[in-house]
Amino acid sequence: MKKTKAFFLLGYFCFFTVPFSFFTERGSAGDKGEIELCDADLDPDLESHSSSSLMGELSKKNDPAENVPTSQAQETVVLGREPSFLLPWENSKVDLDSSEIWSDKIAASDAPAGLMGTAHMHRKYQPMIGFWWMYMNMGPNYYQGDTAMNLNGLEAVRFAGKPIAMGDVTMFMEQFMPMLMWGLTDNLTFMAMFPIWNKQMDMVGLPMGGFMPGGMHGMHGMGGMTGAGGLPLQPMAPGSRMSMQAVGLGDVSFQFIYKLLDFHRHRLQMNLGFSVPTGSIDETMPDMAGHQVYPYDMQLGLGVPTFIGALTYLGQSEDRHWGWGVQGYTTVPVGRNSQGYAWGNSFFGNGWVSYNFAEWISLNFSGVGSYQGGIHGANPTDELSIRTAPFVAMPDIVAAWTGGEWAGAALGVNMRMPGFAREGFQKVGVSPESAFQGNFLTAQIVKPVYQSWNGIQYGMNWMATVSWQWWY
Repeated sequence: MKKTKAFFLLGYFCFFTVPFSFFTERGSAGDKGEIELCDADLDPDLESHSSSSLMGELSKKNDPAENVPTSQAQETVVLGREPSFLLPWENSKVDLDSSEIWSDKIAASDAPAGLMGTAHMHRKYQPMIGFWWMYMNMGPNYYQGDTAMNLNGLEAVRFAGKPIAMGDVTMFMEQFMPMLMWGLTDNLTFMAMFPIWNKQMDMVGLPMGGFMPGGMHGMHGMGGMTGAGGLPLQPMAPGSRMSMQAVGLGDVSFQFIYKLLDFHRHRLQMNLGFSVPTGSIDETMPDMAGHQVYPYDMQLGLGVPTFIGALTYLGQSEDRHWGWGVQGYTTVPVGRNSQGYAWGNSFFGNGWVSYNFAEWISLNFSGVGSYQGGIHGANPTDELSIRTAPFVAMPDIVAAWTGGEWAGAALGVNMRMPGFAREGFQKVGVSPESAFQGNFLTAQIVKPVYQSWNGIQYGMNWMATVSWQWWY
């Protein structure tokens, strides 16, 4: 499989955004150094000052960092202009509200809603609570590699010489995820996420050799029972539909976001973390075509701990109207689970550009791509079913038919009331609308433009994401 094809659009987009950041800077450092004096800048008793005290007074008034000694203020300007490696246990030496620094108070400050690893951080001791909702609609076609096929095409598919008994007609995956964030220092943020899954799949019986007589369903006694064309009989009436649903807690994850660099409206940060196997891998169903275990993609977790890593670059234009970023996010499962199989590594890439129409609203366009490694090993129940039954119950139980890649385009909107919640609380008495400060709402919709899957798999149709955050 040519993986480069899947990520060509994403790679081009990501590498374009980085040089774009340096061409959007306007003005020169020399223009910022001009000082204009007027009578209002001077104290009424200015004439009584000596020349030396007068210069001291003026240096304080033009100091870029309020109430900070001139030597420290000069250091602040230098740190804001030049890259300097940051330490996670230290607080920022730069004024985080300075126009020289990437701003976290505008709508374009956060990445698109569908980003796998969040792109924002928090200041020391600043808390955040949030809620993330994702809906992925699958279908309507199956894919053999990157070639689409309908259910009629699925009837002709064989695995180990055996036909397929059931095919998907609809499927969706929905996730509700509360999340917490806390700024340990200005350079280090802690994040915890608690996903709750709702997965549903509707299937239809394929013709095969006809309908199996009543009382003969299940795994026993099916060998040698053939119908039209010498094909095995179908344990569910062809054309009839059956559904399965799995609801519950997924794998809880914990991450630390470390700000590596923060200079001249550019930021580089890294995510490191892990997930714990709190999601079930033992979801079962009533007997369907001699099979009683949910397929791999309907389970709620991976069954093993997973390492999580991400690297994110963020940038903003001088006038704060444009923002951009690139992120690479990966998960690495550790070993095989109790059912004897392991999902492969995954990678999610995202590059985006956003435009701030006002301080509180921005639109963003993204190029996205995803790769999921296939399963190693197999669930013993799935393996037994495939080996002993005269048919394969459904494509989703074949371990070799897992994993793949896709690339797509996305459009999103970010809305954020300026400032933090604590600032709004202080002003709510005289300005009730200030109570909305600190609320952040984002939404995004993704449509794949290319997808390729290992073996035969139900394809992806579209995905939507909405998130709400409250920054104090």
